[in-house]
Amino acid sequence: MKTILRSLLVVPFLAGTLWSQTAGTADAQRLLDDVRYLASPECMGRGPGTDGIERAASYIEAAFTNAKLTPAFSGSYRQPFTLTTGVALGKENSVVFDVLVERPGIPLDKTKPTKTGWKLGVDYQPYAFTESKSVTGEVAFVGYGISAPEKKYDDYDGVDVKGKIVIMLRGLPRWASSDDVFKAKAALRAKATLARDKGAIAVAFVNPKGDSSDVLDRFSADRMGKHSGIVAVQVRRTPCARIFPPKGTTMFVAEESIEKTKKPNSFILANTTASMKTDVSSIDGTTSNIAGIVPGTDPTLAGELVVIGAHYDHLGMGDENSLAGSTTPAIHFGADDNASGTAGMLELARRFAASPGKRSVMFIGFSGEEKGLLGSKYYVEHPAVPLTSTVAMLNMDMIGRLKDNKLNIQGTGTSPLWASVLPKITEGTPLIINQTTDGFGPSDHQSFFLKDIPVLFFFTGLHGDYHRPTDTYEKINYDGEAMVVNAVERAARMIANEPSRPAFTKPEGSRQQSASTGFRVTFGIIPDYSNDPQGLRISGARDGSPASKAGLADGDVITSFGNTTVKNIYDLTSALGSANPGDVVDVTFIRDGKPRTVKVTLTGK
Repeated sequence: MKTILRSLLVVPFLAGTLWSQTAGTADAQRLLDDVRYLASPECMGRGPGTDGIERAASYIEAAFTNAKLTPAFSGSYRQPFTLTTGVALGKENSVVFDVLVERPGIPLDKTKPTKTGWKLGVDYQPYAFTESKSVTGEVAFVGYGISAPEKKYDDYDGVDVKGKIVIMLRGLPRWASSDDVFKAKAALRAKATLARDKGAIAVAFVNPKGDSSDVLDRFSADRMGKHSGIVAVQVRRTPCARIFPPKGTTMFVAEESIEKTKKPNSFILANTTASMKTDVSSIDGTTSNIAGIVPGTDPTLAGELVVIGAHYDHLGMGDENSLAGSTTPAIHFGADDNASGTAGMLELARRFAASPGKRSVMFIGFSGEEKGLLGSKYYVEHPAVPLTSTVAMLNMDMIGRLKDNKLNIQGTGTSPLWASVLPKITEGTPLIINQTTDGFGPSDHQSFFLKDIPVLFFFTGLHGDYHRPTDTYEKINYDGEAMVVNAVERAARMIANEPSRPAFTKPEGSRQQSASTGFRVTFGIIPDYSNDPQGLRISGARDGSPASKAGLADGDVITSFGNTTVKNIYDLTSALGSANPGDVVDVTFIRDGKPRTVKVTLTGK
């Protein structure tokens, strides 16, 4: 399951229940066998573009072949697409400071600068979102890099950082750590965006004092947008402190002053310039959706399609979405997320192959879900069967940890037919359904919902092993998962055999996983997490939202929001963090290759 803007969304982790890896029925045993392989060391966490996910793809293909499904893509089960799978450091990375040290009787203009260099991977590390370029300029310390005029606090007040390299502390001072206004501005990318918009040419982030003050984050990809418009590095506290002039304010003194006085303490470092060169490149790879079709038996209805899907990718050795406590690479097995859903999809493919419905049914394993629903988005833009013939999409994601017989089903408001379907799928079972009407959500059904296709999303809940290496196959409740799969089969058969196709409806008050989360205002766009060098591409706008009323629509690329240049989702969230209900903002976007500007009136949450 995709992680959405972790800096904005707090996910409650629930205590997991350990289940025996035994299975009480033949159905449950097949699920166990599939999950055990997909979540095995051999599949290496199924990271897109890796040998591990290729083994998983071949496993799914073999299952489709054995069940005699019809290949969905011109004789092939595979639908390949490209995506960014990682980042790499080039050879041209360097940071050098020139400091003029005053000497008695020698004018500064006659003094030879003292050079101090930072060592890559030891003293500093570029962030994956840095721009790859060379910059040279004076150096400024800007405290925590926060501008909160509504709180009468601004680290940039009185300091002109145009053309300068800025050093700032990560996080917040203790006195601001529980303030929602400050918390909305504390994200790393929000600070980088603000520094860029203030005219800084580079930013060096340093940890506040503490146990982790000299620890560098692991260098890894940032799927939320690599185009930041500014050079950005992280630096250990010890080497950073050394470049502050000995006769000026030290970093420690400035930090203590901010903490004690609750006032900024920003300044230009005297007689100090720096040259930074960053060289970071994206690594692109190919991965595939895997899909097969069971043709329908009714000549009239067989041309219509029910899609049953599950994503089979996961985090590999631990990517930017990992929640592991350690930065050491480790296999993220992804047994529940989402070997469980993939196993359920394979089991249903076998059952429908043995006993087809009146409508055709497509079974599809999506890749790239953890990178931003990329596989399902690619499919709906390049469908094997025209989307006008797709009557419904059923999605299974994390269905392996059934607890207290509670099954979450989302999308229940996307068709009036679901009101009669859902009570029947649990008849004679102990399953208890928790319903959510919304068709938006952090998994692949959202891509279909945005194309006005009714959806149902089956999910058994979050747990403490989510996005961690501890999500392993022996913790799955296979008998419980078998009950869930039976319920999904009942729903799929009712849809496949229904004389009339399900009507589509948008639930009233439908929310989106949007960039507005956590702020005082609502904008209402639905981000598209695929990369676009022009700006932030969107998948649409929520009905009735300020963005929708202004005319923003699927495929638009936002390039500015008010005075903020928008290159990625973080730029937009930075701008929203400073906005208030009732603000009228000029939003510029590109549509059909041409720039347009509209006025958007923001509303409260």
